[in-house]
Amino acid sequence: MIVFAANPAEAPCSATHRLSPMFEARCIAVAGVSDRLGSFGHRLAQAITSTSFSGKIDFINPNYGTVLGRPCHKRFSDLDASPDLAVLGMGGRHLELGLLDAIEAGAKSAVIFDACFGETADGMSLLARLRGIAAEHNIPVCGGAGMGLVNVGSGCVASFYGAEHLKPGGITLIAHSGSVFTTLAMNDPRYRFDVLVSPGQEIGATVDEYIDYAATRDSTKVIAVFMETARNPGGFRASLRRARERGIPVVVCKVGRSEEAARMARSHTGALAGSKAAYEAVLEETGAICVQSVDELMNLASLCSTGRLPGKGGAALVTDSGGLRELAMDLAAETQAGLARFTDRTIQSLRQVLPSQLEPSNPLDCAADLTENFSKPFEDAIDILSGAEEVSMIGLEADLRDDYVYEERLLRLALDLPQRTGKPCFFYSSFGRANNFKLGERLIEGGIPCINGIGGALNAVTKLQAWSERGSLPAGSKTTVLSDKDLGWRQRLSTGKPLGEHEALSMLSAFGIPVVGSEVHNDLDGVMAAGERLGYPVALKTATEGVDHKSDVGGVLLNVRNRDELAQAYERLAASIGPRVIIQAMAPRGVELAFGCVQDPDFGPLVMISAGGILVEHFGGQQFALAPFGQDRALELIDRLPVSPLLDGTRGAAPADKLSAARALSRFSAMCASLAEGLREVDVNPVIVSAKGVLAVDALVVPAAIGGSMARIAPGLNINN
Repeated sequence: MIVFAANPAEAPCSATHRLSPMFEARCIAVAGVSDRLGSFGHRLAQAITSTSFSGKIDFINPNYGTVLGRPCHKRFSDLDASPDLAVLGMGGRHLELGLLDAIEAGAKSAVIFDACFGETADGMSLLARLRGIAAEHNIPVCGGAGMGLVNVGSGCVASFYGAEHLKPGGITLIAHSGSVFTTLAMNDPRYRFDVLVSPGQEIGATVDEYIDYAATRDSTKVIAVFMETARNPGGFRASLRRARERGIPVVVCKVGRSEEAARMARSHTGALAGSKAAYEAVLEETGAICVQSVDELMNLASLCSTGRLPGKGGAALVTDSGGLRELAMDLAAETQAGLARFTDRTIQSLRQVLPSQLEPSNPLDCAADLTENFSKPFEDAIDILSGAEEVSMIGLEADLRDDYVYEERLLRLALDLPQRTGKPCFFYSSFGRANNFKLGERLIEGGIPCINGIGGALNAVTKLQAWSERGSLPAGSKTTVLSDKDLGWRQRLSTGKPLGEHEALSMLSAFGIPVVGSEVHNDLDGVMAAGERLGYPVALKTATEGVDHKSDVGGVLLNVRNRDELAQAYERLAASIGPRVIIQAMAPRGVELAFGCVQDPDFGPLVMISAGGILVEHFGGQQFALAPFGQDRALELIDRLPVSPLLDGTRGAAPADKLSAARALSRFSAMCASLAEGLREVDVNPVIVSAKGVLAVDALVVPAAIGGSMARIAPGLNINN
């Protein structure tokens, strides 16, 4: 191993994390460099040497003695030291041997740029072969079909894009898309990065490893992830939880949410994009922040990049415009933005420093007459807000641009914000295309993020406030010993034979979910005896095998009040559909919900709750969570439903027993988790919640062995959209 100078910055990297040799490399070997102008190899050589990297860089190409004036070796075996990082800038037909040669030379990590769509000499998929090599030798490999990586602080560049313009900051960017990597790294000086990586096809390291590594770095204050899929779903969940436990916000923009985008993702980097609902459930469960666009991603990343995170309360906005204050007020009200509600004490303090014509409010307009004391109300207000307990962060807006500063003291105030308050602070412009790139760069030099667009600013502070106030994560699910009940129902499901409604309800009951009393019979005598046992009124439904949507064929008769009506009802169903029926006690009146579960291919059982029965036509807003979860989480999901106010009682109706509903939903999630391998779908609709408790009335269970999709989980719902 080569011995570096005594300077700690030049010491060989210590493998404290599997990815440490990749990002903290002190010895880099670059294969495929070239001196031919315009070639990829020439561009790669220029990028690798674009910074003041203090470690060792070796070039490799058998066709050159020197490249860019540097000595060029013929092969990896000629190196006098084992590289921490091997950068393979060669075409697909050379990659298999190139990676093996690098590993034989002692390389601890590698980067590949080629899309790896070809085949090896023996006809094997090149991508599969490279993944096999990486797994066999346990070497982290970034790529292919990516842009590589940059450690801004150390100057380590393993990309064909130069990084000399980048200045170190607190954002780690992980982007499956190479275009997103370059757009964000090369476009806007307001963003300061710690490390950047484009994992591409993830030959030898998956997105969860990059998240986990970034969260171990003291220099990373926030992790921004633009992702297509999680190839290691369990690791993805675990890495997000660990980042949250370490106090590092992870902001995720998951693409492939629509079916068409998911199809394109499969053709782009070989990613199999999972359902939108499942990923959003994962992000919420693990304490990550879910965003829908690159603008949202970077607004939040920028807001978190200084390491200052908000406490309880909300944001206070200070502006120099009455009109823009009103615009922000409107948007905040419409979006329920996370702005602070000023206390009477704060309002009284503000009245004492504001000119009489200005009203204490949030947002706060501090602009009066343009005199020599114009900036003083701004300064005094920020000092007051800095000490207000209800204020968690402070934003300042002023008409300051790269080509115009109308009040120099406001500029000084903006630059001095981190010294005036210990709370998170930022500068914003209500106009999304404000001319302030240079100003934004100057501000971030002083630790002040700059956000353009009032909608984006409100969205960012709201999501960050929610992240901050969520608190600790619920405990992860634990492995439990299977009971005879679990094993019995697993065995039943493994037969692949469909479960009738009565048997489905029996399965729910076995897991502690209250169900309506019911019996199944094939003749009139049995039906009549059941009516006496269950008590009138009753419901009569067809139990003919293969009829899942009973109402569609006239197979449901409700409120059968006595023996005569029951006999007539049975004769009608037996004649029109078949003699096998289910007879049930009539459930009490109440609010109808629906429980559902589908198997997500990445994350397993995904539980849904929504309005049920006829209410589904009037109330949307389905909620999802990964199974299993506890009663508190179940209650949280129920409270988010648009139908939830009905459970609290309306127009004199008694409140429904939401705790019983939450207990039933939690037990349902436990059932779905326990029987996951045997279940494809479960639909429980309606689940009636009344003041007396909760009852599941109808259920459909589709064993995994049957295949197909019953598409009954909340009518009209597509979990990919």
